[in-house]
Amino acid sequence: MTVAFSLAEDPVAESMPAPWIGPLIALGARAARFAPKVTNRQLVVAVSLPQRDFAATLIAAGWVMAQPAPDLPDPLEILRAIEPGTVLRVVTERDVILDQFRCLDEAKTPPRLHLSSSQWQVPKIRALQVVNGVLLDKPLRMARPQPGAMGRLARMTDGWDSCLAAPTTDLAIIGTRIWLHEDLDAFLSREGEAEAEKPKELVEDLAKAKEKGKPYKVGFGHGALLDVVLPESGKSATSFTKVYSAARLADMLPLPSALSAAILDGSGAIKYVAEIETSVVICILDRSVADETAAEMVVQLRNTRGEPLSLTEDLRWRPPAGVEALAFTVAL
Repeated sequence: MTVAFSLAEDPVAESMPAPWIGPLIALGARAARFAPKVTNRQLVVAVSLPQRDFAATLIAAGWVMAQPAPDLPDPLEILRAIEPGTVLRVVTERDVILDQFRCLDEAKTPPRLHLSSSQWQVPKIRALQVVNGVLLDKPLRMARPQPGAMGRLARMTDGWDSCLAAPTTDLAIIGTRIWLHEDLDAFLSREGEAEAEKPKELVEDLAKAKEKGKPYKVGFGHGALLDVVLPESGKSATSFTKVYSAARLADMLPLPSALSAAILDGSGAIKYVAEIETSVVICILDRSVADETAAEMVVQLRNTRGEPLSLTEDLRWRPPAGVEALAFTVAL
């Protein structure tokens, strides 16, 4: 049975179901699973939509959901082996914390972890990991994200804390940053689950914010796309995705070698397709824009350097109604 998804501007707004939501999430997941099969080549998928709203963030969510959870040692085992000053990422029931290790006090029962800004009973730590190569000016702390409807569907909940503690930040989204962040604030639910996804305290906080005419950000802990895609920022204690401005991308190339995939959202990003060297590139074309330069660039790349792939047989993905797509590989 096909799972129907809905999007809403916030947890108390009316959810709008759409048949293209699920397939776009599935495309990200299929691309992630196909990526290990590509050796010394790059998978390029081009998707043409009537409008590209939410497409990049939905595909990104599918990519993140398909990543396997890391198998981390027991927190106490890690803490016994590290030196003071080591940077740790700690996941508790409510928070994700990036901070320096001070000491482990095993004289107390239960053992207590001392960070530079807080202390925690070790049994209450859900997961932690050493973070190397990070210069930490001050501790970072954020509400523990919850994957919501998508996480339950993808059975992410069992390994979610390990993913937060040791994230695979291997995805980049390139486009208009303001629009992408607005899309990430959208609230995703499965059919029949909209009410269950609305925590009472969130509804109350949102109502108070609206009364005062103040903006209210949904993400981090309440089932927004933001909670699954987890874009990197200066205030985030953990992240899965890097978001780049297409207008400034020329100054940021080449992209970090740790990236495995890039989603190019719109013509401003697609013009750099030949300069992106990730294993997977997904180009999102907007048919509401009269300029066909980006589409011609992708077709030229396929015709001059590409080896075609079957979306249905190789990627096991079928575009929804109104969406056109093609896939091919090129040599890196």
